[in-house]
Amino acid sequence: MQTDPQPSRPAFVDVRTDGLVAAVRGHAAAGDDLAVSFVDYTEDHDGFVRTVTYGELDRKARAVAAALQKNAPPGARVAVVCPHEISYVLGFLGCLYAGLVAVPLPAPEASRARDRIGSVLLDADPVLVLTTAGTAERVTASLGPSGGPRVLIIDELAEEDADDWREPVIDTDTLAYLQYTSGSTGTPSGVRVTHGNLAANCRQIAQASTYLAPGRVIATWVPFFHDMGLILGLALPLIQGVHSVHLSPADFIQSPYRWLKLISDFRAVWTGGPNFAYDLCVDRITEAQKETLDLSCLEGLVNGSEVVRPHSMDRFNRAFARCGLPQGLDSPAYGLAEATLAVTAPPATMEPDLVYSFHREALADGKVEPCPDDDPAARQMVACGTPLEGVHIRIVDPESRQETEPDRVGEIWVQGPNVADGYWRRPQRTEEVFNARCTGRDGQPVMGEWLRTGDMGFVHLDRLFIAGRLKDLIIIDGRNHDPADVEATVQSALDGHGLGTGGVAVFAVDGDGRERVAVVAEVKRRGADLDRVRSDVRRAVADGHGVPVSDVLLIAWGGIPRTSSRKVKRGLCREHYLRGELKTL
Repeated sequence: MQTDPQPSRPAFVDVRTDGLVAAVRGHAAAGDDLAVSFVDYTEDHDGFVRTVTYGELDRKARAVAAALQKNAPPGARVAVVCPHEISYVLGFLGCLYAGLVAVPLPAPEASRARDRIGSVLLDADPVLVLTTAGTAERVTASLGPSGGPRVLIIDELAEEDADDWREPVIDTDTLAYLQYTSGSTGTPSGVRVTHGNLAANCRQIAQASTYLAPGRVIATWVPFFHDMGLILGLALPLIQGVHSVHLSPADFIQSPYRWLKLISDFRAVWTGGPNFAYDLCVDRITEAQKETLDLSCLEGLVNGSEVVRPHSMDRFNRAFARCGLPQGLDSPAYGLAEATLAVTAPPATMEPDLVYSFHREALADGKVEPCPDDDPAARQMVACGTPLEGVHIRIVDPESRQETEPDRVGEIWVQGPNVADGYWRRPQRTEEVFNARCTGRDGQPVMGEWLRTGDMGFVHLDRLFIAGRLKDLIIIDGRNHDPADVEATVQSALDGHGLGTGGVAVFAVDGDGRERVAVVAEVKRRGADLDRVRSDVRRAVADGHGVPVSDVLLIAWGGIPRTSSRKVKRGLCREHYLRGELKTL
């Protein structure tokens, strides 16, 4: 585990040769290999494939960039509000080709998406919005009565205008895009990602994934407005010269089989997604569908963006072993938008052991004590690998800001060329989060500024483990409890009743002068004795964590608020609970 920053080093990347724009242009000049494919299931049950080569992609991106350069000054913000199709890739690339700042956003399909677009547009203050003819009306409606920035329709831009493109001056510190966080606790914040950050993180990930080479194929569905989809689905494959094959998030949710069928048909070597996606595949793909899958082509399988659960990994591996899924592919990773995307990942040389058991009560006291898997007090946790090249990590006491002793839980602090430039128009928050300083174990100041991730964790056997979000910790009698760990216990208790459990949110509430624990769980079916269900949940949490549960609220499926990437908004759920706005079954 790397912990000490280097006092000085040359630039990690040169965006003139290693950046996204330079890479796409280089691949286009080198040949006409396949670049991006999208599979559309709107009219064809088996999917209709649309593909562009690197040469076509470069020319189309230059055409978009030329139109942008005619309508916006250098460095201006441009919102990319497109469906999950080739237009999104062209819009994002066009912004970078033009020397402008992209603001990736979801296409408005529901009121929640429109609300998010409105708040982000107000904050980012773009001069232009890029969209498609099919979504222009909804996008215009989301801009409000004042009209907002000018809207450009990608479909209507003339490809012959590519010759009018002027190559901008781009260096490592040039702002590339604003990555708006999910806003799980408040107004979304725009992370300032530079061309250097983007190129560095793609290079770091590629070095940990040596099979991502020109001519290889990846398959993914994660949305581009999410940092995981933008980097792993768009930027990384284009920089590496890989052929990326996509289906839309909606098509995946409708039929998870489509994701694995793309991998099988296109012989993809890599894929990835949040933990829930692997559970969805196990729960929804039939035995007959498994007969049509050959997953032996896979060489990498990334699980990230949300809590990685050992049970989910095991279920997926067992369910699809018969489909040729190679064992030992799991690559649980850790990252965050403030570090562009990835911070740690399992290197190819690391032992395949990913799941470790630790004493739950010791963790609650901030101590790391390994224990046997069959210990009743064991908490199984997934190792998220080691720091990527150039990344340095320290585990720091969030109160004293001193590095913790070995095998102690603390806040994860990060340095590296992938750490972003700060938050858009939030200097005070940037100073607090991106420019933090700490002392070492010897009490002496540690050189340099660090990113405070807000995530609690620890290092054990050189591997990073995530112990929960600092702001979400439940503190009972001076002991820290990770709500994700308690939620897993609740989920297991509910599974035994066959209720078709959805999301679970666990949080602390004040009661009788002390903190108490409340549980909110979504259920689909109502045939069980709900009083017994609540009793079983209380017993499971008390036995597993030594924590009394003051209330168990069972609500209808879909009642728990989530972010755009499906993470449970515990803080907002808690607010709804306290205001009595959650309707119990």
